[in-house]
Amino acid sequence: MKGLKDIKGIERRMSDKICIVVTSSDRRVIKTALQYARRTVTEKFMEDTKVFLFGPSEEVIAYDTELQDFLKRYMEVGKKVLACKWCSDDYGVSDRLGDLGVTVEYIGVLVSQAIREGYTPMVW
Repeated sequence: MKGLKDIKGIERRMSDKICIVVTSSDRRVIKTALQYARRTVTEKFMEDTKVFLFGPSEEVIAYDTELQDFLKRYMEVGKKVLACKWCSDDYGVSDRLGDLGVTVEYIGVLVSQAIREGYTPMVW
């Protein structure tokens, strides 16, 4: 945790853990999110990073080979990607995501748990 001073000069603590939630259907946003996620690990920007895929991003990644490469690069540094099973089932891409190495399960509770554990959510 890093100490920062707020506008009144009071020191506040910020979490050194980030929870990246990718929801966008814009492939440029998804690409940037996955690149940032990987760099948080390789450059040690954060103590820990979690990546969750929700909704439209799941469908886009399932069919976009360039984004799949970015996803794989993140996983190659030893990190896991979780996708929302409800959403991926709804889009019909659960098997495709699973074949890419993504863990597909109901993740609402997991995202909430990460936030309770001090992960700062960053939604793309």
